[in-house]
Amino acid sequence: MLRQLFSLVLKREVADLKRRSGGGMLLLAGMLLLMLASLCALAGLYLWLSTRMTPWEAALAVAALLLFAGLVLIMSGRSMIRRQRTRNDEIEALTQALLGKSGSAAGSNTPVGTVAAAAIIGLVIGRNLHR
Repeated sequence: MLRQLFSLVLKREVADLKRRSGGGMLLLAGMLLLMLASLCALAGLYLWLSTRMTPWEAALAVAALLLFAGLVLIMSGRSMIRRQRTRNDEIEALTQALLGKSGSAAGSNTPVGTVAAAAIIGLVIGRNLHR
């Protein structure tokens, strides 16, 4: 039964990976086109600004705009990563509380050990529900 469970999980993961890889290629192509369009828009902005001011001032204005946008993206990305780390720490603390202070079922702090512990707990709970 455990072997069937692991083979089913493996089949689902492989199917999920195949589905995601196709989506990943489309995402990559879309991002490349977006980057190309952004470069064209920046070149157009520079050319338009250079008719209103000297070319070096236009270049500085475009660079300042890019610097500001980059800093905003970096700050928001760091904030998202910190929130995700906090969530992962909470999940790890809950796992430690459920499994005891020794850690995961394999005795290590690896994701595989956590998944194995979750599978064992699921089997135990599933058997208790069918009785």
